Amino acid sequence: MTVHLSRPTPRSTGLLAALLLVTPLLAAASFDGASPAFAHAGLVSSSPASRAELTTMPPQVRLTFNEDMNRPSYVTVASPDGTVVAEGEATIDGRDVVQTVEDPGQAGTYRVDYRVISADGHPVEGALEFDVTTGETVESSTFEQVTSSRWWWIALVALPWLALVALLLQRRRTGSSHD
Repeated sequence: MTVHLSRPTPRSTGLLAALLLVTPLLAAASFDGASPAFAHAGLVSSSPASRAELTTMPPQVRLTFNEDMNRPSYVTVASPDGTVVAEGEATIDGRDVVQTVEDPGQAGTYRVDYRVISADGHPVEGALEFDVTTGETVESSTFEQVTSSRWWWIALVALPWLALVALLLQRRRTGSSHD
């Protein structure tokens, strides 16, 4: 018995390419760290909250993560004029990292930068900002915009799939030119 396989149509090749491209992108976009096999520590909440507006400067900044933290953990808090207002080292209490801050009496945007080590040894870093509405108005220091690295992970997942799709399309073009 002889089996004859038909050549893939351009439509079926296009559908396969789209499926190969869309599936990992959707998986990466919907990934929230829920799977323990791929989970890494992440910031769950902060006090003050990111982009919060406060009337007075809080005595401390508390960062809460989804797993226990280890030393070393660094938290820097900068006032609107760029002066560091963090006092001493951050303390670790399970999932919380707490940094005491002094009140410089400045109104404006404060920036919190952190780099902490999770219980599994992975570093976690990020930044957030909050505003204090009372105090002396000073010339603000320019801060780098706080961005998420999630899109880098999506690109990293998608890149091999894009290469595979390009290879399949190139093979199809090469195969059809020989007919």
